[in-house]
Amino acid sequence: MSGPIARLDQYWAHELGCMNSALYSGKLVVIAPPHRDGPRWMGWLVPLECIVVNGADPGSGVVSIAPNLAAGLTRYLTPPVTARDVLPPGGYVLQRFARASLPGGMPRIHNILYCADTSFTPAPDIFPVDLLSEDDIHADWYRLHFDGPVFVARNERRSIVSWAAIKCKSVDIWEMAVATETAYRGLGLARSVVSHATRAALDAGKQPLYLHEISNQASARVCQALGYQCYGYELTCETGRIMPKRR
Repeated sequence: MSGPIARLDQYWAHELGCMNSALYSGKLVVIAPPHRDGPRWMGWLVPLECIVVNGADPGSGVVSIAPNLAAGLTRYLTPPVTARDVLPPGGYVLQRFARASLPGGMPRIHNILYCADTSFTPAPDIFPVDLLSEDDIHADWYRLHFDGPVFVARNERRSIVSWAAIKCKSVDIWEMAVATETAYRGLGLARSVVSHATRAALDAGKQPLYLHEISNQASARVCQALGYQCYGYELTCETGRIMPKRR
């Protein structure tokens, strides 16, 4: 089995619509693949996405954009704009373009982290954690937002106070999502539920992935404590969602 970096390179290259080598090319690569016009994971519309790999040569980055927006982006990339101006973790040019060209879209910059078996550091359970069953009264809400296993921590009244849900982003990549009720933050519950989700991904032979906004230091501490490592940065702009038809 290939290592985490190779698996993530393959995943992001497929998502962006480029060759793996483009991620390490030493230059800014802009592509406009047809799939940017349609929905991605669970129906989300993502007409703009940019990835920068931490270990690539300076100036490396791939911008994947919907074809109908490509000409407009070209105007924003006219010199003296540099790759540093365009690419995350700064990326002010792409953010400005997204706000001007994608009404209703909110450009966001994320740290991209991954975990390997060799670096994973499990966290203890603060409250009991269990796998949410499909007949749980809350299952419909989670299934509206996530397509993988959901791990929940419950308080003494059996109320869910923290959860980690898995986004099955590909056959190989499982991404973590986590939330904790405000009154229960700071207790280590997020580490606990993400620890369960990470272990489940590793045991299933999947590559655990964790994205958080670069300003979210609390989220950064969660994944760092569990042994997640930096892969790179993402700048993305979602503009809506095509909801699946209910049965």
